[in-house]
Amino acid sequence: MDWINVEPDVYRLINKHYTPGRGGQQIKYIVRHHNAGILTIDGCWQVWQDRPASAHYQVENSGRIGQLVNDSDTAWHAANQLRNQQSIGIEHANCGGANEDWPISDTVITQGARLAAALCRYYNLGRPEYGKNIKDHRETGQTSCPYHLAYGGKYHQRWMNEAQRFYDELTNGTATTPAAPKPKETPVPALTPKYFRDFITGYLGPQFDAIQEIWRQLRGPGGQGWEQLGKNDKGQNLTLVDAIAAVRHDLVRIEKKLEEKK
Repeated sequence: MDWINVEPDVYRLINKHYTPGRGGQQIKYIVRHHNAGILTIDGCWQVWQDRPASAHYQVENSGRIGQLVNDSDTAWHAANQLRNQQSIGIEHANCGGANEDWPISDTVITQGARLAAALCRYYNLGRPEYGKNIKDHRETGQTSCPYHLAYGGKYHQRWMNEAQRFYDELTNGTATTPAAPKPKETPVPALTPKYFRDFITGYLGPQFDAIQEIWRQLRGPGGQGWEQLGKNDKGQNLTLVDAIAAVRHDLVRIEKKLEEKK
């Protein structure tokens, strides 16, 4: 996990059950979830193929962090459209089932808290503070999620302590409030895909949603092409660009045949 640039260990982007863009809204806070299951990154991907829900990140028991929805898109995780548009959802895997009262390992607690701290720093949300830039799923809808991670739960304070400690470490112990300046020695973000997505989002604002929709139409859902356009010789769905190229190829072939008949 690249904490400075918030690049996950694994990208496993879902192709459905999320909304491209954020409807012109800005990211304001993190929402905590637990799986109510012992899920991996791939396990979450599979669940969300059938269930109309999603979150941006999954922290699995190995400690790996996977991204399933881009930060610039709206995951369906907080039971409220505006909250979805203004938040990033982090799922935490359980290490035991209902018979054990859904425990969460120290590794998952630590990694989830550090991810939240890194996101707070990256999006200038300020030092992690419950009720401000850290919220729980149960605040909306009829749910107990994130259960023991929620405010008052047995993991809450440990999670918050680590999130604040790691935020201070990332900012060299100086950025304790949103208004505190970043130190000069803070590393410059690498020119990663996430950096450019976030730059374009901030620069264009609501216009970025329209650009994302154009980009989605070109690539197809999840960048996997469009089933109705047919498949290539590798069995992959064609994108609009692929389809246009195929039409052009056929036109050239037809033109050559016509020339040969003259």
